[in-house]
Amino acid sequence: MKRWEQTNLQALVRIPEPELMVEPNQVDSYANAGFETAHSMIIKHFQNRLPLKFSPRSVLDLGCGPGDMSSRLFPLFPNANFTYLDGSKLMLNYCQKRLFALIGEKRNNKLFFKNELIQDFVPESSFELVFSNSLLHHIHNPFEFWSAIQRSIEDDSFIFVCDLLRPSSISEAYQLVERYAKDEPEVLKTDFLNSLFAAFRIEEVTDMLVSIRMSHKLNVEMISDRHWICYSKPK
Repeated sequence: MKRWEQTNLQALVRIPEPELMVEPNQVDSYANAGFETAHSMIIKHFQNRLPLKFSPRSVLDLGCGPGDMSSRLFPLFPNANFTYLDGSKLMLNYCQKRLFALIGEKRNNKLFFKNELIQDFVPESSFELVFSNSLLHHIHNPFEFWSAIQRSIEDDSFIFVCDLLRPSSISEAYQLVERYAKDEPEVLKTDFLNSLFAAFRIEEVTDMLVSIRMSHKLNVEMISDRHWICYSKPK
């Protein structure tokens, strides 16, 4: 039995949430949420851990959602071809509209939008950069997430994953919702709370990397009171 499947009286047990956001009001609320502070912080951490002069030609945005993070990632690699993948068609539509509004019609690269579950995603070729934000906690079986990444990389690919951190208690989860989402619509507060309950702890992520034999390739760090990152080790 894996650590995230155990009943631990000393810690908050993981409670999975639905894998996809498909309700229009739910998607609208998430797409219009105020993620500026958190997403800017995550992108800075991402940039600080990239290899020197890293310029990928192919980028996979795994679980792109409504595209707020995608719109921050795109300007960093203006000559790369991007693949945006999300299992929710509504989310992917938001992402496509946001990016086309950002970059217009003239561009030197190709953008591909794929409405697929990660469990079904089999890329035609590998990507030099695989980026994912806030997808893992949605996946009921976390190894399906890591398998999708493993199918998408080559030896020199750079991996960057960010996700929420499950709190130690229910009261801490409610405190985080009050601290970071008190002015958001109720539907978003509920989704945030459910996502915190569905998220993984640092030690659980570390266990996963050992199980998939990637612990020698990836670092795991906590970067805030509610976020962790996992990224390729320097070579």
